[in-house]
Amino acid sequence: MKNWLFRFGFVTVALGSAPLACAQNAASYPVKPVRFVVVTAPGGGLDVVGRIVADRLSRNLGQTVIVENRPGAGGNIASEYVARGNNDGYTLLETTTNHNLNAFIYKNPGYDPRRDFVAVVQLTEAPSVIVVNTQSPYRGLKELLAAIRATPGKIVYGHGGNGQPTHVAMEAFKSMAKLDIPAVPYKGGGPATQDLLANQIPLAMSALPGMSQHLQSGALRALAITSEKRWATLPDVPSIAESGYPGYSHMTWIGLVAPTGTPRDIILRLNQEAAKVLAMPEVRQRIMTIGAEPVGKSPAAFEAMLKADYEATQKLVTQIGLKVD
Repeated sequence: MKNWLFRFGFVTVALGSAPLACAQNAASYPVKPVRFVVVTAPGGGLDVVGRIVADRLSRNLGQTVIVENRPGAGGNIASEYVARGNNDGYTLLETTTNHNLNAFIYKNPGYDPRRDFVAVVQLTEAPSVIVVNTQSPYRGLKELLAAIRATPGKIVYGHGGNGQPTHVAMEAFKSMAKLDIPAVPYKGGGPATQDLLANQIPLAMSALPGMSQHLQSGALRALAITSEKRWATLPDVPSIAESGYPGYSHMTWIGLVAPTGTPRDIILRLNQEAAKVLAMPEVRQRIMTIGAEPVGKSPAAFEAMLKADYEATQKLVTQIGLKVD
């Protein structure tokens, strides 16, 4: 249970020694394994990034960093679990863009992203991509859009689940481009990718980190990317913005947050050590290979980004009318 003294800032004479105890705990932190509770199943980009960081962070901290996957309900299961857990710095939530999004598309996500969590460190950011099978007749975004407009409602797209960032990214593009293209939701990006590889669906909006190996092998073809400009690992793939839709951009972030009330000294220690890990050339290379960009922002900078993202997400959800329940 969270320590309400830290959360609400109450101080009493009887507990005057609490700040000293907190400082002493932070100085010796960590004295036991640290957990990253991941909002998705093993194997996806979020999980891969978490394991890359956890491996090196274990060495830096001198304690094992355990990656624990708790998928389900668009990330709500893991988020609620961590929000209601201990705020001692030993259980962190590794989450993504859905962290803010779920507050607006679920009636009761089980947590409040602004009230229940504090920022620790942003790990990465990455775009999504519109992808097709290499056997597809669509060679570029212009051809795809022409086909969609010629046969409204007939061409469908797959995504990793209702309310997932890839779903939101495509629905935002549909709204801007006035496209009639129904969505086919899957239980994760993996199943959607498998159907795309098997030519069971004509296209998908997918997170780039989960697509990189298939794009590199030539099994799939990227038609457009959701970053404002072209992405370093896909220099030949145009952005949607440069393809006639200026102002369009949708990025997915991955970061670590902690339950509200986690001691500030511990948050700063975790941030500094994670930033060191993300700056390591071999770590940067591994993350960039899967299509993401290492970030490593300070807690204050990450918190500012989360606040801006929350406000922008609220506006976007209202604009496209997205609801999961």
